[in-house]
Amino acid sequence: AVIGLCWGRDLMNWELGDVILRPEEGADWEQGGLYKPCLVEHAGTYYLFYNAKTKSLPKTQGGGWREQIGLATSRDLKHWTRCQCNPIIVNGPPGSWDERFASDPCVVLDGGRWAVFYYGLDRKGVARDLLALGRDPFHMEKVKRILVDVGPPGSIDSTYAHKPSIVYHQGALYHFYCAVSGRWPREVRGISVARSVPWN
Repeated sequence: AVIGLCWGRDLMNWELGDVILRPEEGADWEQGGLYKPCLVEHAGTYYLFYNAKTKSLPKTQGGGWREQIGLATSRDLKHWTRCQCNPIIVNGPPGSWDERFASDPCVVLDGGRWAVFYYGLDRKGVARDLLALGRDPFHMEKVKRILVDVGPPGSIDSTYAHKPSIVYHQGALYHFYCAVSGRWPREVRGISVARSVPWN
């Protein structure tokens, strides 16, 4: 998978542009494919946060693949440079919430602070939404708590609570996420929302 840009004037009709990032042009940690870009413009520079995965790993490294978050910048939306500090959000140590995946960034700029909402997948296969904060877009520190955790057995998000999308509206953050219950092939998926203030 690659990353490109498209544009439109009415949110209905879109024109596709060229591919701007390809996995084969990146480092080993992104050779398996690129996903879920999040574009932020700040002070004349475009910051493209993206999710990337490795190719399949040998069993000696746990098998499967890993996903981490990278960053590329541009001044014109045409020419992009990957950050030398990539990946900016790496997988956590064994036993951590994001040991396998640190994925699907949704980035919000709050004053002078950058907030990267993302989801982590642990070795047990549990996915939940997490947060990293930084004073600039290049250096992130993970918050040491779960933002949205999986629910109790039988709930709509008992399997996964992941893939965040954040909207600020009338003094509250609305945290939309993909809720999954059950197990494949009988799993149920839907969109749920959590809010930063109590629901009335």
